[in-house]
Amino acid sequence: MGIKWREGELQIKGRVASLGSQVFCGRHQGNVERWIKWSYANLPASYQRLFVAEQETELMTVSVRKTRALRKVRLNTLTGQAEEVDAEVFIDRGLGLELTELEIAGKAYCSLAFEAFPNDSAMDAAFTEAVEAFVDGLTAFDLTAASSQSYPAFLDGIIAT
Repeated sequence: MGIKWREGELQIKGRVASLGSQVFCGRHQGNVERWIKWSYANLPASYQRLFVAEQETELMTVSVRKTRALRKVRLNTLTGQAEEVDAEVFIDRGLGLELTELEIAGKAYCSLAFEAFPNDSAMDAAFTEAVEAFVDGLTAFDLTAASSQSYPAFLDGIIAT
């Protein structure tokens, strides 16, 4: 589970299922998971203070600086038509790609994530096709399941070291 304060909202993401490792383009691997997200705006100040880095709390918090490059595609699974839209536009069915530069405790990291929504069987093939279209051009290295993990798991590994 991941809990964060972002853009004036409390956001909670919970893993619903782990679908295991999947192979893309015959050489790249990634762990595929299903997640659900809840967002809450207009929280009382007492809750907001929990996410202030300088505040003394008993909660373990991590300050993360992120620079994200987002791409979003609206998808019609009946016709197969795909249309790229602005990353800020809400769509009810589609795919997202996020390439992120992270700075945590003065160290630089990079992450790559793919997302399909909503969580239904019609999106499975579209998700695989979109991931393969992106990673097929990566020839200098292979993505491995060993380095594929959720964002909360990644942060937990950083904090533990």
